[in-house]
Amino acid sequence: MKVLATLLLFACYISLNEAGECDSYDREKLNEGYRTCVYKDSMGHPTVGVGFNLDKFGAKGELASVGADYNKVLNGTECLTDSQIEQLFNKDMDSAKGCSVRYVSKSIPEGPRSAINDMAFNMGCGTLETFGTLRSYIEDGKYAEAASDMEGTLWCRQVGSRCDRDVSCMKSGVMKKED
Repeated sequence: MKVLATLLLFACYISLNEAGECDSYDREKLNEGYRTCVYKDSMGHPTVGVGFNLDKFGAKGELASVGADYNKVLNGTECLTDSQIEQLFNKDMDSAKGCSVRYVSKSIPEGPRSAINDMAFNMGCGTLETFGTLRSYIEDGKYAEAASDMEGTLWCRQVGSRCDRDVSCMKSGVMKKED
């Protein structure tokens, strides 16, 4: 039993280290998954890459902008390259970061900012805006309380270890600088 517990702790340690710093492409690949070909996400949406929702408005144009054919990707006859996936991800993450800044416009430490960036990436601006108590805690610099608030949400229960990573970032305030 002790060996099993040790192995479990080691696996958790590796998973957290694989995620890298709070604001990293590797972390989002861990959070969202990484697939070069179309799959159904947890909500049943056709998805590709690092959480790129093929049902979203503008998906056809975004795929075309990276040289992919929307219909072929959607029906599974074309998969994306690593470069195409990263380009789509960067555009989506830029949008999420914009949402994050609108949500909390004041300067905050990088760890909490990263947590909000990831939440925006995962749930979208509209849903993030409904987290009013979280916003208040962050604006008041109460990051431990903000992390605790996150842990008590339906979102946290739904996304599991992703929430754990975001809570850790919210508490830490340590990550690489934003671009």
